[in-house]
Amino acid sequence: MLVLLMICIFFSLLYPNPAWANAEEAVELRFAQAEWAYEIRGQDNYDPNPEGRFKRGERGYAYLVVEGFEVSKEEDYYVLRLNVDVSLETQKGFTLFSRKDVLELEEWYLEPPSSTWFYIWVDIPWWAPKGVYVAVIDVHDELGGTSLQDRREVTVY
Repeated sequence: MLVLLMICIFFSLLYPNPAWANAEEAVELRFAQAEWAYEIRGQDNYDPNPEGRFKRGERGYAYLVVEGFEVSKEEDYYVLRLNVDVSLETQKGFTLFSRKDVLELEEWYLEPPSSTWFYIWVDIPWWAPKGVYVAVIDVHDELGGTSLQDRREVTVY
């Protein structure tokens, strides 16, 4: 009897049965919406600036909607944690300005959210040289350990 059991175990190791488990689809951090704006009043309530042109001495905004982040459940709530870094570069890649954790977003929900929105801004100095630059926005999902980067041209006039 012991020999038969050992033979069965041996053959089961040689010819494993395929696993038919449903693999969860991998979630990828991504921007559902990323736009320059003249002014932002709230979610989906802003004045778009499609060319990304901002005048010296004024405030420039970016309106962002992010999907694909991880959430954790703490007690009866779902929580997400995102950090945002921003930098401004010349078109040749020289960094003019950089700031880590310009936004530390922690939001609590009763149901797991599929997206979240936020905005960031920069006050463009009156002495800023006119020209075309590259704004770099990095979003870090603290719970999922993933990051997302968006590079967009911005014009100062």
